[in-house]
Amino acid sequence: MKLRLVSLLGAILVALLVSTPGATAGNWATTYLDPLPDTFGTGQTYTVGYWVLQHGSHPSYGELGATALVFTPGKGDPVVFPGVALREPAHYAAAIALPHDGIWRVSARQGIFSDYEIGSLTVPGRLAVTPPPAPVAGEKQPWGAIRPPVIALDGGGAVQAQPVAPSAVAAAPESPAPLGVVLAVAGLVVVVGAAFLVGGRRIQRRLRRRARER
Repeated sequence: MKLRLVSLLGAILVALLVSTPGATAGNWATTYLDPLPDTFGTGQTYTVGYWVLQHGSHPSYGELGATALVFTPGKGDPVVFPGVALREPAHYAAAIALPHDGIWRVSARQGIFSDYEIGSLTVPGRLAVTPPPAPVAGEKQPWGAIRPPVIALDGGGAVQAQPVAPSAVAAAPESPAPLGVVLAVAGLVVVVGAAFLVGGRRIQRRLRRRARER
């Protein structure tokens, strides 16, 4: 009974950690694009700069890994354009050339973080950017004059989101549950399990005492 209960609690804890995207990778990240051309055309080459920011406001604390911009058509396979690191922290660039007209879903591969949905690109036409989640304030900023286009510092050093390109998508993507919440839930599961174990032992002792008295 005791072994089964401990195994069940362990399985619940693992499920909570695994089911939360980015929980072990610092929770979440956002990709911001540098200013883009007014229109994109088929077969033309463009260099697109972008920033991968942990918590929407600062470079990753650890090794980020490979990044890329991904363009997925309505039908067919996605086209992946790998990014290369630029001089500034968290700043990358990818050379892109789209093979045909149409509507492309644009996303970013963010190394150790989950993929991020950037928006929808119409070719020929322009990109409609999905409003990003609010960045976490209070992080130290490493940038000088060259910085992410949607991040600005006020006098107190807080991070503020600035307007982005017009968006055809009304809802911002949902952020994964914070790591602290996952740990709190896991701790609650452990405490409840321990209470069950203690209660079970007490019940067993009472039953044994009654059996002896008989």
